[in-house]
Amino acid sequence: MDTEKNPNVSLSRLLELVETSTLSSIKGTVGGILSLISDPAARSSDLIRLIELDPPLTAKILRVANSSYYATSKTISDIQQALIWIGFDTLKEIILTQKMSELYRGGTPACGYSRLQLWRHSLGVALLAKTIYRREFGEKGNNAYAAGLMHDIGVIVEDQLLHREFIHLVRILEDTPQHLTDGEISCFGYDHGLVGKGLAENWNFPAELIDGIGFHHNPEGAREEHRLFVKAIFIADYLMFEQGYGYVAIPLPDREILQQYVRDLGLQWYALRAIIEIVREDLGKIEQKGYLIA
Repeated sequence: MDTEKNPNVSLSRLLELVETSTLSSIKGTVGGILSLISDPAARSSDLIRLIELDPPLTAKILRVANSSYYATSKTISDIQQALIWIGFDTLKEIILTQKMSELYRGGTPACGYSRLQLWRHSLGVALLAKTIYRREFGEKGNNAYAAGLMHDIGVIVEDQLLHREFIHLVRILEDTPQHLTDGEISCFGYDHGLVGKGLAENWNFPAELIDGIGFHHNPEGAREEHRLFVKAIFIADYLMFEQGYGYVAIPLPDREILQQYVRDLGLQWYALRAIIEIVREDLGKIEQKGYLIA
């Protein structure tokens, strides 16, 4: 690669910069919603209290609840009504999605990369991971959705706080295709998985999410009790890239790795193909109705 490691911004320094940047504006709400997602005893009153601390978020949720996507026949005027109409679990997902989407606005498109494409990919991975858990494992998949939505948060950190170097890297990747993590390590000295893992630890995310974010390109590096979960995120990430929901020009890992992880989770390809079609249809509806970025 024709660029040197950036000697001025170490990983620890980059994580310090996050805390004084606009990225930290979502910390309180995201941390709160992740606690509710991870707590089986969480109550609707806890969720309402969290929303009411963020008036702009309240307005966004009501706008989404009254949209044609949820096909309501009456006007929903408060969060309690939205909770009843949409449901507890779905409302938690909407809150997390709304807050995370704030990080992906603006930016400089370059060589096929844009923050919108990165967000589109992240949302697709979240939907695919959650649907795998719901249809194949009979679980709600809330943690899978959260990990999928945030698995590439390290990329948006690089884009926002190391913007010039990051865009330079994107241009190099187009000219010299290579794995994104290899390019990042050559350019920065660390990759977006390490950035995301460090941020998740600093923000006190649940351990399963820390591993899902930090090791989604290398599930074997995760703690043993989380490896199957992380492999599900790897599968969702790989398949969304393969389906054209990527954000940078990079070669995919060896497909045998994907096939091994599919076997490890006991998944069947016919089931995965059906799930992919469901997710593609859902993403199409979201994009058609203009809900991709809130």
